[in-house]
Amino acid sequence: MPLIDNTRPATTILLVDDDSTFRSSVEILLRRNNYNVIPAGGLNEALDVIKSRKIDLVITDLKMADGSGFDLLTKIRGLRQEVAVIMQTAYGSVRNAVDAMQNGAYDYITKPFKNEELLIVIEKALENKNIREELSVLREEIAWKYGFDNLVGTSASMKQLKGLSARVAASDIAILITGESGTGKELLAKAIHFHSRRRKHKFIPIDCTSIPANLMESEFFGHVKGSFTSAYSNHKGLFEEADGGTVFLDEVGDMPLPLQAKILRVVQESEIRPVGSAISRKIDVRILAATNKDLATLVKSGGFREDLFYRLNVLPIRIPPLRERVDDIGVLIEHFLRLERVREDREYISMTSEAMEKLISHHWPGNVRELENTIKRAIALSQDGRIKTEDILFITSGSAAPHSTRLSHPAALESGTLQESLKQRIEATLDANDWNFTRTALELGIGRTTLWRKIRKYNIIRADSVLVDQN
Repeated sequence: MPLIDNTRPATTILLVDDDSTFRSSVEILLRRNNYNVIPAGGLNEALDVIKSRKIDLVITDLKMADGSGFDLLTKIRGLRQEVAVIMQTAYGSVRNAVDAMQNGAYDYITKPFKNEELLIVIEKALENKNIREELSVLREEIAWKYGFDNLVGTSASMKQLKGLSARVAASDIAILITGESGTGKELLAKAIHFHSRRRKHKFIPIDCTSIPANLMESEFFGHVKGSFTSAYSNHKGLFEEADGGTVFLDEVGDMPLPLQAKILRVVQESEIRPVGSAISRKIDVRILAATNKDLATLVKSGGFREDLFYRLNVLPIRIPPLRERVDDIGVLIEHFLRLERVREDREYISMTSEAMEKLISHHWPGNVRELENTIKRAIALSQDGRIKTEDILFITSGSAAPHSTRLSHPAALESGTLQESLKQRIEATLDANDWNFTRTALELGIGRTTLWRKIRKYNIIRADSVLVDQN
């Protein structure tokens, strides 16, 4: 019974051997197992086939009249990297078999062999080939997902930023990305990594604000068993995890000074020392860093090491805040609407011109992240898939910039349904403005008529039960 599933699409195998009798018998075996077979009597004939036909797998003899299997293997690797190669070797030629695999052959099989042995080796080679092709596709998808085009914006500043980042991605130069919270610093770091030679290795982001100071050294560099009370086993640190790839130090300005000295050693010496170990380990990582702080000012005040600053700041890249690239707001709005249509599987999500104008005129202290959240909130509030001005609510911190809406009681958003939260928010804003509808509507970013409609909808009643329209 054949080992191969005859229901699957046929695979094309190039069978190269100058022994016509042997070649014919193998060809019959392969065809019976639903493989397409192209026979070739030597090196030159095989190369002609490789150049003109799509081949999935090559089975070649080691010794032929017009060249060796090694010669063919070298040529194949130069022409078609994706083709799997199985080398046939004479009995006892272990050295040749090892050399073949070191030069790129998937496997070898020793003559004479049983039919089942050959079929098993073929099946494994094709499985390996399919896995490699799937990984290649996944890498392309990841590269696309984190491509520079996903840094949405057509303004001159964004074009310049993307162009500079693309030029330096292939190098190992240290880059310090600066910008306010929500501008997309990690997205830019990922784009740089996935367009570098390190893209096949890991991208390890480290949030320097989220790891407790007493655990930072262990998390960064690992530890050995018994180095401290809870160290029950050896632990690999994040830098070692990223070996061959990229470490992204997010909010590096919040890193404690003692740890900065150890990071400097990594940058200078390309080595780490796990906690509790007396032995350093060499690593190969590219370091990208980001901060929303002014590191130069921190250096002057003694809050950041000057030598580390210059090591990280070889190439500074600043992401401008959204308020400095107003031309990009409309493009970003359309981008997020398109993403939400796909995510929610909805054909129709649109926005009125008044709503668009309201978004464009906002100061955006939370930058792109705030814009994205505002769009999602507006879609949830819209009744018919068409976003209106009353569906747009700006929720920012108490230090919000001009034209933004402040939430007097942040806890209002932490419990209950969205409608309950909105009701509480309107009530809080009315109380803060002594129920002056003009000021309340202005602060909420909606019209007076819309405010009245919301008051009736949520049955909002003033404490003294008297509604007075104060102008």
